[in-house]
Parts: sequence; structure tokens; C-alpha cells
Amino acid sequence: MERLTVTQAEQDFAALVNRVYSEGVGVELQRDDRIVAYLTPALPQSQLKIGDLAAFLDGLPKLQEDTDSFSADLRAIRRELPAEADRWG
Repeated sequence: MERLTVTQAEQDFAALVNRVYSEGVGVELQRDDRIVAYLTPALPQSQLKIGDLAAFLDGLPKLQEDTDSFSADLRAIRRELPAEADRWG
């Protein structure tokens, strides 16, 4: 994490905010010898664009010989869910 003094951050605060947002970096703001604040992106940024989603999903590993076993496990879990939900009311 980069560290700037509050005075440095004040010089071009708008550019600093844009950099934090666009690059996803965090900045420690220092006054005297103490960290007084952190400037971080509000939400994690994903590099995946909606137009690339289909290609991304196609590139994920496929279930192969485990398909039947995986389906059986899901069916067993689904059968158990109502009983578990009743216990917690």
C-alpha cells in the first residue's frame, strides 16, 4: 500500500481518487509520523466484462466422470435440507 502525507494527497485529490478507483490501489494517509486514514476502493473491481462471460464459463473445468457422483450428492443434500430446516425452526 502506498503512503502519502495528507498534504501530498491534498495537492491533487481528484487525481488520487481516480487512481485508487481505476487501479484498485489503496493509499495510507500520514500526518506527522502516524497513519490517520486509508483511501481504498469501495468495491473490488473485476476485470471480467459481461461480454467475456460466455468465454470465461466455457473455459472452466468440466465435470466428467464425476458427473453422476456429483448429481447423487446434490440429490442427497436436497433430501436432507427440509429436515435440517425444521430443526432450526
